[in-house]
Amino acid sequence: MQKSVNPFHIIIIIALGIVLFIPYLGSVHLFDWDEINFAESAREMIVTGDYSKVQINFNPFWEKPPLFIWVQVLSMKIFGINEFAARLPNAIFGILTMLLIYSFAKKLFKGHIAHWWVLSYLGAITPLFYFKTGLIDPMFNYFIFLSILEFYKAIKNLNVNYNPNINFLKAGIYTGIAILCKGPVALLICLLVLFAMYFAKRMTWFFSFSHLLIYGFVTLLVCSIWFVPETVANGPYFLIEFIKYQMGLFSQNIAGHQQPFYYHTMVLLFGCFPASIIALTARHKNEYYTYEENLFRTTMLCLFWVVLILFSIVKTKIVHYSSLCWLPLTFLSAYAIESITNQVFKLRTFYTIVISFIGLSIAAIVFAIPYLMMFHKSELTKNIKDQFAIENINANVNWSWVDTTPAIILALGILLFVILRIKGSKSTNQFSVLLVSVILFVSTSSIILVPKIEKHTQNSIITFLKTKQNENCYIHNVGYKTYAIYFYAQTKPLKYMDGLNLLRENYFKEKAVKNFLQLNENERNELDSREKHWLLNHQDIDKPTYFIAKINNQQDLDKNENLKVILNQNGFIVYQRK
Repeated sequence: MQKSVNPFHIIIIIALGIVLFIPYLGSVHLFDWDEINFAESAREMIVTGDYSKVQINFNPFWEKPPLFIWVQVLSMKIFGINEFAARLPNAIFGILTMLLIYSFAKKLFKGHIAHWWVLSYLGAITPLFYFKTGLIDPMFNYFIFLSILEFYKAIKNLNVNYNPNINFLKAGIYTGIAILCKGPVALLICLLVLFAMYFAKRMTWFFSFSHLLIYGFVTLLVCSIWFVPETVANGPYFLIEFIKYQMGLFSQNIAGHQQPFYYHTMVLLFGCFPASIIALTARHKNEYYTYEENLFRTTMLCLFWVVLILFSIVKTKIVHYSSLCWLPLTFLSAYAIESITNQVFKLRTFYTIVISFIGLSIAAIVFAIPYLMMFHKSELTKNIKDQFAIENINANVNWSWVDTTPAIILALGILLFVILRIKGSKSTNQFSVLLVSVILFVSTSSIILVPKIEKHTQNSIITFLKTKQNENCYIHNVGYKTYAIYFYAQTKPLKYMDGLNLLRENYFKEKAVKNFLQLNENERNELDSREKHWLLNHQDIDKPTYFIAKINNQQDLDKNENLKVILNQNGFIVYQRK
C-alpha cells in the first residue's frame, strides 16, 4: 500500500530550500570557465534575439545544447543579466530535487528514510554547494533520475498484470529533456543503468524490444524539438561538431582535465562526506525492508556503479561529472541511518573513526586558509614556483578570525557526534548533529569564504572588465582561456564596418565559405591567429584595444612596442594599444 506524503513536510522542504539555496546567490562573481560560459551564452541569446543556437563571442558554441541556457535566459529576463539570475535555476532545481526524493521515498519506504535522504543530500558538501552555482548538472541529474525512477517502476511491477509502456514513454521524455540539457551522455547513462538492472535481476527481462522502441522513439522525438530545426536552418555542421566534441570528452583529455582513474572515487569520498562513509554500512541488504524497497536499493546501486565506472573510464575528468552519484550515495546513507536506528545495522567504530578523521581534517584545512592568510602569507609562497599563484595569494584581501567560523562549526559538529556516540545517545540525535553541522559548514563557507577566495583568484580582472561595459573596444585574451571578457565587459556583436569584422569577411572569402560555421578546426585556429596579429600590429586600429594575460604566460606581449601596461594586479596584466 502506497504511503501518503505529509503536506506540512513539503512546506518545510520548500522553506528549507529557499533558505539554503537562494540567499547570497549574486554575492560572488561567476567563476571561469563553466559558470560564466553558460551565463554568457544566455546573455548573447538576449543580445541577439536569436534563441535557436548557442553562441560564445557571437560565434557558434557546440559544446552544449540550449535547454539549460534557455532557462537561464528566462531567469535573466525577469531578474536582469547578473549572477543571481544565472544561478537561480539551480536553486529551484535543488528544491525540486529535495521534493522528488522525499515524495518518492515517502511513498515507497516505511519509517523515516525519506527524511534521512533529504538530510543526507543537504548534509553532504558538494551537493549542497552545487545548488548554489550556475552549472548544468543539477538540472541534468534531475531528469536523468526521473528516467531511472521510471525504469524502477517497470521492474517493480514485473510479477503483476502491468503494462510498462507508460513507464518507458515517460522515461523517454525525461531522457530527451536531459539530452537537451547536456548531450547524448544522458541516453548512454540511462541505457547502461537499464541493462545493469537486468543483470542485477539475474538476467530477468522486465522489458521487451517494443519497450526499447517506445523509449528510443520518444527520446528522439523530444531531442528533435531543437536538433531538427537547427539542422534545417544551418545544415548538419553544428550537429557534427557537437557529436565530435562529446566523443572527444570520452576519448581524450579536454582542456587539461586529465586525472587518474580513481579521481572520481576520491571526489565522492571527500566531496559527498559524510554520506559517503555512512553509505558503506549499507553495502549489505536489510531484510527489515520488503522486496520492493530493497529492489530500489539495488536500482540505486546500479546507478551509482554505472556513473562511477563510466566517468572513471572517460579521459576528461571534472568534479561534477560524477555528480549523478550523489543521489544514490545519499540514498544509501539514508538507508543505512534508518537501518541503524532500527538496530538492524550497527555503525562500526571503524566508521566513526573515519568520519571523525575526515571531518576534522577538512575542518583543519578550512581553518588553515584564513590563519595562513593572516599570519603566514610570506612563508606560504616560499616554495611555490608559479608566479601567478604567488600573486593570487598576495592579493590584498582582509582576512580575520571570523573567517574560521565554518571550520569551527564543522569541528564542533564532529566532536559532538563522537561524544554522542560514546555516550550511547539515540542514533537519530547522532546523525542529525553530524548532518546539520555539515549543512551549516557549507552554508557559512559559501557566505564567508567563497567571496574572499574569489577576490584572490579572479576579482581584479573582472573588476577591470566591468569598467569596459560601455566602451566600444576590442578585448583579447592571450595565453589562457576565459569567458569572463564577454560576460563582464558585455561585449556586443561586431558591426559591419568594424575593422575586425572586415578581416573576418575577407578571410571567409579567401576560404570560399559563407560564415564561421563552415570553417574547419584548423581554419578557425588560423583565423584566431590572424585576429590577434591584426589587433597587435595593425597601424590604423579603429577602436581602443586591450590584451589580457597572466603574469606567467604573456607570450611576448611585454616585448611589443605597441603596447603599454595599464593594470598589473593579482597575477593579471592588462595591456593597451598605444
